[in-house]
Amino acid sequence: MVRSPRITGRAVAVAVLLAGVATACSSHSIRVPLTRAAGAPGTGSVTQQDIAADAPDPAPSLGPLDRHLVADVFVRLPSPLPAPQTQRLESLVAPGRATMLRTGTANVNGKDVSVAGVDPAVFRRFTPQNTAQVTGVWDNVARGYLALSYDAAKRLGVALGNTVTVNGQPMGVGALADTGLPDLDAVVSNDVAGRLGLPPPNGIVLSGGKDDPTPLVLDVRKAVAKDARVDMLRAPADHTSFFNVGDARRRLGTLTWQVTPDGKVVVDPNWVAENIVTETVPIIGRMTCHKAMMPQLIKALTEIEASGLAGKIHPDQYEGCFYPKLIEDTDHISMHAWGLAFDINTATNQRLTHGDMDPGVVAIFKRWGFRWGGDWKDTPDPMHFELASLLNV
Repeated sequence: MVRSPRITGRAVAVAVLLAGVATACSSHSIRVPLTRAAGAPGTGSVTQQDIAADAPDPAPSLGPLDRHLVADVFVRLPSPLPAPQTQRLESLVAPGRATMLRTGTANVNGKDVSVAGVDPAVFRRFTPQNTAQVTGVWDNVARGYLALSYDAAKRLGVALGNTVTVNGQPMGVGALADTGLPDLDAVVSNDVAGRLGLPPPNGIVLSGGKDDPTPLVLDVRKAVAKDARVDMLRAPADHTSFFNVGDARRRLGTLTWQVTPDGKVVVDPNWVAENIVTETVPIIGRMTCHKAMMPQLIKALTEIEASGLAGKIHPDQYEGCFYPKLIEDTDHISMHAWGLAFDINTATNQRLTHGDMDPGVVAIFKRWGFRWGGDWKDTPDPMHFELASLLNV
């Protein structure tokens, strides 16, 4: 449960737990036994030190980890998740790849911390491998102990085995472990969460089982209210886009891009520096586009001006060329992300309309290698022009 960046791909190397701590109200003194998952990340080595002979008999163990899942999305809402919305979110992943949480704030030794109530047998599957596989962590959560993040333990000044006061109730710190979830300080069982006054389930963790978590995150955002917090737990995949013609690829470069959790497209800044330029062109004025398109764009606008059609283009209704984004309602990158498309006369040429773009202007742009969005049968976009072929001009 270490506080971590919103997007994280690492597994935490160490999980420390208390296996068989005396109950919080007991005055019986025992030595603190530790089970450690030690060594380099991914080793999974576990050693058991001496457990006091006079420690109480432990409850039945949850047993070894049965299945490990890579968590992709963590959703939190300020109010309980309605059943239909829960079903909708669960339907976005395969059965068994979702787990509910009761998230909220609790007062621990006079300080507020973020806490989640979980089913430890299920929730452990979604935590980093080196935490999930240490059964003692989850046995202690199931037995009613508090599992703290290392960061929270440091802030609170408490150690493994200490007794703390949580919402007025004494509790033993039974584990220090990382869940891989951002801004989560502590984990308790659902039973304990109820006694602490945490709300009914208002959070969910999803595992899509795919290399790129981005499509799942985008689907989740469509399914939840705007006040929901949606965290993508793995870095988005890098996508490589290029035109599959040797000369085009040479002239346009190879574009690498990512989609962020909020649906924004981020392109390689080195590619931008190499390929995107700002120039003054006829009629419209300053435009920021791909350098390979500029000669054809200037030729087309020059011909439009020479043909007496300059008044058919309204510079105040130009809405940009280079703009990294996805095509609306798809997960495909837009030609605007390449700087190879531009929108003009937007006021009267909205998407899904026929618009009023002048046919002469359209014909000239086509002659100079541009495709017109107004020709698209199912999703006409008459404001939109994009490069269809590279000419030697």
